[in-house]
Amino acid sequence: MKIIIGQSYSFHQMGMRNNQEDARFPDDDAPKAGHPFYLVCDGVGGRDMGEMASSTVCQAFAKALAKTDFREEFTTEQFSQALDQAYDALDATSRRLDDVQFSTTMTFVAFHAGGCMAAHIGDSRIYQIRPHVGIIYRSDDHSLVNQMVRSGMISPDEVENHPQGNVITRFMAPVEDDESRSRATVVNLKDVQGGDYFFLCTDGVLHCVDDDKLARIITKSDDTASAIKEIAALCEKSTDNNTATLIPVVDVVGAERAEVERVFTGQQETVRKPNSNATANEVESVKPHEKPKEEKKSGGLKGIFKKIFH
Repeated sequence: MKIIIGQSYSFHQMGMRNNQEDARFPDDDAPKAGHPFYLVCDGVGGRDMGEMASSTVCQAFAKALAKTDFREEFTTEQFSQALDQAYDALDATSRRLDDVQFSTTMTFVAFHAGGCMAAHIGDSRIYQIRPHVGIIYRSDDHSLVNQMVRSGMISPDEVENHPQGNVITRFMAPVEDDESRSRATVVNLKDVQGGDYFFLCTDGVLHCVDDDKLARIITKSDDTASAIKEIAALCEKSTDNNTATLIPVVDVVGAERAEVERVFTGQQETVRKPNSNATANEVESVKPHEKPKEEKKSGGLKGIFKKIFH
């Protein structure tokens, strides 16, 4: 399979915050067409150092994957190695800054010979959107309210205004020797077609644009630049930093075509499975390497983190 990527566009806005803690890679409003992988991260750490966490992760992935040949299949093992390097970079940065505690979400997509790998930690989000169909894939937030929906404690309609809506259950952070690094949820999407869009964003975007509006804006024309400009305008006065990247798929060579249905409803992540080419059975929880101590706490920093809003 060869996925041909067109010109992507991005925005990176302060919103109503006084400090920019989001980061992206490539860090450009119009990255070079055909770039094989992208990241968007949302720093959520203390001491106003979230920007260090998010930028450290983006830069570490960029360095780790600089020589990767995405014309070949990109494996979960290769992703795990890059994730390890990003965690190592966070540990090193924390030590350099006198053991400062900071953290970040992470979203990642890579286009390779085996499809599109989508990976995330936290509540920044990844979408795959198809014209005339809608949302094909949406990542599942690692958040307390999402867990509450899954357990039946609250309904999907209660999520938006829930008082604990800013509590995340997974994030990337430096950890002590007796703690574990958070796993990434990873899915390899093989059902990719020309005309599809991939959209990565921090939750500052989601405060202003819901899923239906997002899908309508992205699919109403084939003008990627205009779509990202319209979304950016809606998010300019978000209560949080807001960053997004919109990536158009021009064509896919060597992939099976399949009939599709819109499958996302409510808060649950779903991967459509129209035939054997689908990947619902390929969702993985990718575990970075552990430090050489007995595992005690899943996720580091007691496995839960509340975002700080200024």
